[in-house]
Amino acid sequence: MIAWERNLNALVVIILSGVLLGAYGVQIFMHEQPCPLCLLQRLGMIGVAVGALLNIWFGVHMSHYGLSLLSALMGGLVALRQISLHVCPGFGEFGLPVLGLSLYTWSFIVFVCVVLSVALLLFLYDPAERQELSIRLNGWCKLAFSLMFFVALANIITTLIQCGLGPCADV
Repeated sequence: MIAWERNLNALVVIILSGVLLGAYGVQIFMHEQPCPLCLLQRLGMIGVAVGALLNIWFGVHMSHYGLSLLSALMGGLVALRQISLHVCPGFGEFGLPVLGLSLYTWSFIVFVCVVLSVALLLFLYDPAERQELSIRLNGWCKLAFSLMFFVALANIITTLIQCGLGPCADV
């Protein structure tokens, strides 16, 4: 795989890790517990990152981009659902706004950007290009793997603490 493709996928993972860490910052420092829809949006971002990580580890494949695209569409639809719940008069926003927008609105913007970026990467994808056989990862890619592993593990632990093994009730 060409180095720029690997590094671009690593950049996507690092950006998504930063977004998820920001959500954890709001959860911890502003004492805002995530709702079930927020947890689904986090899962969608982790799914997008997994597709990019598969591209880094196994080389670029359409199925990896497909996983990222489906995860982004699922997360975007969940975010749009949450936005629509709070657009109606008489319903306030859920949580404190960050830079003037709610976290679920930011989540929708992130998912739209992911769909657009994956579409652009698919335009640049050339299956005839020779794939690199070596899977030696540079520091950038190792950082992406480590960060996403930490964020996904934190998501699992905090969701188990909040919801237990059953369905998560609205907090």
